[in-house]
Amino acid sequence: MAARGLTPGDIIVLGNLPSLEKIIALWGCSLGGYNAFPLNTRYPQSKLIHLLDELNPNLCISTQDLGDHPTAIFSDLVSGEMSSAAPISSKFDSEIAATLLMTSGSAGTAKIVQHSHLNHIHSALGSNHNIPLNSSSRWLLALPLYHIGGLAILYRSVLAGAAVIIPNDDATLVESIQSHQVTHVSLVTTQFKRALETSNAVNILRRLEAILLGGSEIPNSLIGKAITEKLPIFLSYGSTEMASQITTTRATKINPASVNSGSLLNDRDLIISHEGEILVKGSTLAQGYLGGKSVIDFRDSEGWFHTGDVGYVDVQGSLTVTGRMDNQFVSGGENIQPEHIESSLCKLAGISQALVVPKPDLEFGARPVAYIQLEKRRLTALEIGSFLRKSLPGYMIPVAFFQIPGELLDKGLKISRHELAEYISHENNHLQTVE
Repeated sequence: MAARGLTPGDIIVLGNLPSLEKIIALWGCSLGGYNAFPLNTRYPQSKLIHLLDELNPNLCISTQDLGDHPTAIFSDLVSGEMSSAAPISSKFDSEIAATLLMTSGSAGTAKIVQHSHLNHIHSALGSNHNIPLNSSSRWLLALPLYHIGGLAILYRSVLAGAAVIIPNDDATLVESIQSHQVTHVSLVTTQFKRALETSNAVNILRRLEAILLGGSEIPNSLIGKAITEKLPIFLSYGSTEMASQITTTRATKINPASVNSGSLLNDRDLIISHEGEILVKGSTLAQGYLGGKSVIDFRDSEGWFHTGDVGYVDVQGSLTVTGRMDNQFVSGGENIQPEHIESSLCKLAGISQALVVPKPDLEFGARPVAYIQLEKRRLTALEIGSFLRKSLPGYMIPVAFFQIPGELLDKGLKISRHELAEYISHENNHLQTVE
């Protein structure tokens, strides 16, 4: 990269590279002082090109078409003539811009977050203090490197001298854990649920030292099953802006009767505002959002980042997240927090995932509509509604139930509520009886 005239601070986009090549490129960027941007190649091609046109990167390492931007394939960069390369400083500056990562965009438009190495390092140190790693540890790279949960695995492992295991493309999660003698794994809800459905999964997962769960709310039924089966789960709350985990449960201290996201990790600070919003800061907090070539600071006057999440901290210092401020809507004068309804839906056997969005209504302003992912059990809208009425007031009962569209389930680690709301008008998705 240096031989191509790149200088410290330049932006390097990492496109559709295999995981091993992407890891090598990431560390190469670290040594050269470049700002690495692992691209979420699940996004539509047109959206990616538009994004890069605004970003104007100095180099793209990719085999896919990324528009009129300087592009190289990985093999050219590792086999080219390097005699003309400028000398690379051996000094590692941990405070310069290191990575760019896109937020999930689950609440709307995704943002590009800029971190320093120091942000990632403090995130890793806090995690390793709670979930110890050593030279015998083997963390499976089950999350993509364009996701903060995947990138964080690299920093945790390198600081502890642990191994990072890259799974084979044709192997299931459980097969990879077994064949590579994995000790640690990070998963989102969908991955964990699918893993538990695999033959002999419980026996294999029980041998792990840690299963770190996060990325979205985890249904109580899934947590209850994990506790019953004595799986070594750690529940966490985090964000891209805070370089992964903010709070995490401690080993063997998950109470099935009062599930929460654990207590604050080292190098992080957290308070709850008067409005109930979770505010955070600390050494892991990113430098800001990238807008063009400049970084936009997202801190308030006292240095706090406003997460947009709502929650509370109990007397033991454990955080419970109850929803997002921007998800709340008003129906007939009543405030509705969709996550409250979703939690109730996931308590019904047969529903593995639920998301609630508002549907415009002339009389009430908005009414709740539920999108659900069903397991093998047959359920009718009448059965679901009757179950919800046992725990929710009438105004919180969804007026319609839809299946979560398959294309959104396959798109990424999180489902965008913004995209989901667009499916409301598709009457062919309406659920009466579903296999």
